[in-house]
Amino acid sequence: MLARVSPVDFVRATTSGRTQPALLNCERPDGEFIEVIAKFSSFCDEGVANLVREVIAACLAGDLGLPIPEPVLIEVTDQWIGIIPPGVHRTKFSTSARIAFGSKYAGPQFSLWSPGTRLLEAIAPVAAAIFVFDGIIQNVDRRSINPNCLVRGDDIRIFDHELAFTHGMIIGWQPPWKLGALKAMEAPGHHIFRTALRGREIDFQPIRHAWAGLSDARIESYAQQLPNEWAAGAAAAGTAVGLIKEARDNIDACLAEVQRVLT
Repeated sequence: MLARVSPVDFVRATTSGRTQPALLNCERPDGEFIEVIAKFSSFCDEGVANLVREVIAACLAGDLGLPIPEPVLIEVTDQWIGIIPPGVHRTKFSTSARIAFGSKYAGPQFSLWSPGTRLLEAIAPVAAAIFVFDGIIQNVDRRSINPNCLVRGDDIRIFDHELAFTHGMIIGWQPPWKLGALKAMEAPGHHIFRTALRGREIDFQPIRHAWAGLSDARIESYAQQLPNEWAAGAAAAGTAVGLIKEARDNIDACLAEVQRVLT
């Protein structure tokens, strides 16, 4: 289950991101304080549906062993919003759902992945698993111009998945287990890892094993963790869960398509 935290301090707005996330100091039920990068529904193009996608992608990534910051649900009160300095964030917070999505702040020791960052051999298997993950969940937001990936030596963290699982909105969409379905990932700059992974010897068996090991009950549990305050995003949850199940059932064909893209 995703942990729930309560915001204590509004530290600052972040300097990038279409959803204008904020850095908050939050408190766990046991009294521990953590810093969290928070997303509020009113900053998102599709409101709570984008937060639903974040949660489901985070749950899936965790089960696949991918390096994500700890996801949390942030319980916001009117009283707390009232202490935020006047401005766009206070206004948007007040019109947002009272549960926000958060990711534990990785810390200043991590830097944003850049086109000049070298993919170390030690993290190539993880990069390949992330490439497969993004291809399957239809995440178009790990580009060179917006990498959504932090790095510290041979340690990486991926984040921002609110644009995943939007395949139902694409005319002529092809599922990732169909030949040619991931052609867009061949474009230069479309994915930060594609160039570095091409030509490498990649063992896809651990990736296959992780996907094949997802049970229906486990996948369905992702949606069961969603708060009632996000009920308007139920359709987005159903779409995401359905895609994950189908991809699991067709994982060999998904991996064949990924291998074609990396050839």
